[in-house]
Parts: sequence; structure tokens; C-alpha cells
Amino acid sequence: MGLPVSRIAVAALSALAATAACAVPASADSGPDSISLRTEAPVSQDGRVTLSGVYRCAPGSPEGVEIQTAVRQDGNRLGMSAGTADCDGAEHAWSVTGTIGVMPGFHPGAAQAEARLTANRVHGKSLIPTAISRSDLARDERHIMIEGH
Repeated sequence: MGLPVSRIAVAALSALAATAACAVPASADSGPDSISLRTEAPVSQDGRVTLSGVYRCAPGSPEGVEIQTAVRQDGNRLGMSAGTADCDGAEHAWSVTGTIGVMPGFHPGAAQAEARLTANRVHGKSLIPTAISRSDLARDERHIMIEGH
């Protein structure tokens, strides 16, 4: 006797769900690379906000690892580069200050922020690259408190 179609369907879906649960990728911070974002960010009277934290990236990381950040508040979003990472395995402090250039700008209160260690890889062996790809080595995203004036 065969199994009813509904039992076969349930068994197949269960197997698929178990496989999908095992295939979830690890966090970008699961290896030797990490970045963290402070939960407080000062803001100046003219709306310039400063994000800061620490990072670590392993020696042998791809060349050109950058620290990329973003902050969002009240529908405004600002992306900023905090420069190139020093990938020597040691912990380093980073900070970046910026403004969205429109008023009212950022103000004291709750916001969402992220910081990423991003590797840029150039593909192609000629003088003109055929492609550039980006991948996050580490990422931290959290609610922050903009403090200030």
C-alpha cells in the first residue's frame, strides 16, 4: 500500500524546511573580522553626526577593505566612508562625521545605524577592470541614541 499524497507532501516539505534551516549563512562577524558601532553618537548644533566604534580584520584580508557606515533618522539617511581598514589582526578605533546638508538634519534622539567592513575586489587582468564586486567581511547594525548640542 502506498502513502497518501498528503503524507508525502508533508514529508517532502519537512525535509525541505530542515535543509533550508541548515543552509542559513553564518553572520558576517563569525570569522576573524569584526566591526562594532557605539550606541551613542554626538551631534553638533548644525546637524553633523559622528559615528564611531572599533574593528578588526585579519592579515591576508583582501586589499582595499573599507569601513562603510550609514545612519537613518526621521526618513533621512546618510552613508559615509570612514576610510580604509588596517588589516593587521589588531583592534583599531574608527570614527566618521558627516551631515545630510539639509535642515533640520540630525537631532538628539533615536536613530538606526550600521557599520560594515567591505572588501572591494577588481576582476579582470587588463588595464580596465571587467568588474568590481563588493562583499561584507563584517557588519554591525543597531539602534543608537544621537546625543547632543
